[in-house]
Amino acid sequence: MSRKARINFALDSVIAVAFLLSGLSGIILYLFPAGYQGGRNPYYGRQILFLDGHVWSDLHTWVSFVMIAGVLVHLLLHWNWIVCMIKNTLGIGKKRATRAGLNEGDACPVLVDAE
Repeated sequence: MSRKARINFALDSVIAVAFLLSGLSGIILYLFPAGYQGGRNPYYGRQILFLDGHVWSDLHTWVSFVMIAGVLVHLLLHWNWIVCMIKNTLGIGKKRATRAGLNEGDACPVLVDAE
């Protein structure tokens, strides 16, 4: 596996784990809200899956930041491909691809590693 493929796999794995943890913590916070809420919250101070509501809230926030950062890095790593696909979709690069003897779909680099 090439270095670029390893980096993509590691980054995608981090994004996937962050997505799952963010989703889980979001569901838990929706079902069991954190905070005192003027004494109206029956779940205040209770532990859910060994963590209290404030820890779930902090976990949700920080894991979501990791996910956002991972997605931004992912977009930066694939920026040339994104621009190329937009140009192909809008028909901007068709003449250049045809002059080079390529099909329309061949004008953008493929990110799959064949090894």
